[in-house]
Amino acid sequence: MGTHMAKAGVRRDHPTKEEVSSLFKPSYQWDEDYPFSPEDMERLDETDDTLFYDEPKLVEHIDEAAVLGLTRFHETRLNSIAKRLGKPSDQLTVLDTCSSWVSHLGDAPPRKVVGLGMNKEELKLNPCLSERVVKDLNKDSSLPFESNSFDVVLCQLSIDYLTQPVAFSKEAFRVLRPGGEFIVTFSNRLFFSKAIAGWTGKSDLDHLETVGAYMHFATKDDKQIESIQAFDLLPSAARVGGDPLYAVIGAKK
Repeated sequence: MGTHMAKAGVRRDHPTKEEVSSLFKPSYQWDEDYPFSPEDMERLDETDDTLFYDEPKLVEHIDEAAVLGLTRFHETRLNSIAKRLGKPSDQLTVLDTCSSWVSHLGDAPPRKVVGLGMNKEELKLNPCLSERVVKDLNKDSSLPFESNSFDVVLCQLSIDYLTQPVAFSKEAFRVLRPGGEFIVTFSNRLFFSKAIAGWTGKSDLDHLETVGAYMHFATKDDKQIESIQAFDLLPSAARVGGDPLYAVIGAKK
């Protein structure tokens, strides 16, 4: 079983600023029917994920510029959420799903950050976390928390590994408080054998639309979403040959 971090696929074209910013506007045309098949959720390596994640992986999975960009983005976005909710940023409650040894929250993270991940040792080493939960979301996508418990739910650099991403997204919105945000960030680096088929071989723009569709179909029936937005966090990456970095954010009504 390999653990090599690879690019996501054959298409490496970086979307333009206009392409990204135009996604998910009121005029955006969603698929009428559910667009994902069981085959989209299959992986080259279908062995138990607990075996793959048994050994701690104490490395960053994106380059230095992307790490810095992700951290700054979280700091800025969490400050914005706190201001909108009318509370100090250190009083936000954050759920970091697919968590590990680092949460990219900067030097002054909120006091309550719950980390839910696969490896107990990685979670222990994460200084941001006030609580730690070990769970395999591919075996059970439910989140073991009460509804309306968090102001922010994060999923960093891991959405491509989840085999029940719509069910997981539905759970993320369930545990969010009204006005909270579900923030999914990703690059094009991954463990290829563990990524789902519906992700590999696709462009960055395809990935943005895929994550947006996860959120849309997760909340299509109960209409919990206020808005979905897409962001290119490192537009310069295409020029300098670095790792790209994107965010899709769903805001709960």
